[in-house]
Amino acid sequence: MLTAALLLLVGCEDETERSNARSGIANDANSDNRHGMVDQYDWEYAGFTHAPVDFQQLMSDDSLCPTYPALQPFFNYFIPSHTEGPKKWYLATCSEDPVKVYLPVKALLRDGGIRIYTDEVTGGNEGAKTVYDGRWVLSDVQAYFEASTDVMVFFMHLTLLEEIKSSVEDSDQGYVILEAGTHIGYLKSSDAYSMDYNVIDFGVADRRVNAGLTEQDDHWWNIRANPFDYFSEEIKVSIQAAYKPVYNRMAREGTHPFTDIDESRLNLNEDGRIWGTWFKDDLSNGFDGATWASDWSVIHFTKTDDLGKETFWRYLEEHAGLSGLLVEANRLDAVGKRLYDGRPYGKSGYYLLSGSESSGLAKIESYFSRHEGLQTRYLKFFVTGKSESTFDDILTLEAFDTHELAKSNDYSDKAVKFRRTPCKAKTCA
Repeated sequence: MLTAALLLLVGCEDETERSNARSGIANDANSDNRHGMVDQYDWEYAGFTHAPVDFQQLMSDDSLCPTYPALQPFFNYFIPSHTEGPKKWYLATCSEDPVKVYLPVKALLRDGGIRIYTDEVTGGNEGAKTVYDGRWVLSDVQAYFEASTDVMVFFMHLTLLEEIKSSVEDSDQGYVILEAGTHIGYLKSSDAYSMDYNVIDFGVADRRVNAGLTEQDDHWWNIRANPFDYFSEEIKVSIQAAYKPVYNRMAREGTHPFTDIDESRLNLNEDGRIWGTWFKDDLSNGFDGATWASDWSVIHFTKTDDLGKETFWRYLEEHAGLSGLLVEANRLDAVGKRLYDGRPYGKSGYYLLSGSESSGLAKIESYFSRHEGLQTRYLKFFVTGKSESTFDDILTLEAFDTHELAKSNDYSDKAVKFRRTPCKAKTCA
């Protein structure tokens, strides 16, 4: 059995995740990550030669948060507000000392690369100008830096130095070129959101990458890549060394399914099988701002073989027969059909009771159900597809309150259909 302390940790982590989703500033699902071209780059791209933060500081005891991880990796399907997989790093701190953010590679920053959006849920505090660490800064900014014609580095929820934005605005060319290691801002969340931790997103978009998740090769979801792969060997070693004590602690706890910072797989969809990402078929665009991360708009099944055994061993031992994990979007109220009454569980254990990975009967059990009594539902499901491509797969799900009801009833008009691609049309608008 999990100890009371571990149960508290897991429960608090869920609440902070919900808080982060609701106060998360920008819907990066709508960000256009296609690169603007320039006539000439006057340098040769050679990878990332500087860390975006001081990882020794980030992983120090003074910086670590009680319930929020210091680093959430690229390969991560355990966040209901980004059920499709964030495909970026989350870096977090609870340090009282400023944590500076640096540009990891020489790059070009143009006026259009600094983006300030208003969150549709909270109203937001984006772009607010204030003083922090004795410097004028802008809160909650998205910044996109072009390292080459193919590679772009981005930060979200960044507290940006105001002088960086001013230098771009004052440039006759409409852009500036910044050296690797340039101090660009801080890992500092806006006080307006009253969070007990600070967090930023750090990621890479690479036009040479194609995850095969949509039929649009240049869709932002296809071209995200693991930042770890872009660092020099020296920086990789330093990041791993700083992360090792944190990883070892998670290994002792045994309740963390996604912890490998060097895992770079891009696509877990399996043709004709339930595993991978699904979008509710009654929504025209699963990444649309008005419905993004609404209840069940996106769901994801991860099989047990893809979970981190070293850091998830305790949960696996205590949940015999676990087939995988199910994550359901739960940021906004449902639009269209609901899969079941009430709000989605968000994070659940998934148990195949009968049938196969393509059709059968399964049980889902809330990952946090120990707090409020067992929360369980039963799912009938089947996957259909017309070709060897995953793009035409359709998943039909119907939820029941009891095992007997699920076994004895056929599919009804309450069944919900999900598709593989975010948009019903072949090309997302």
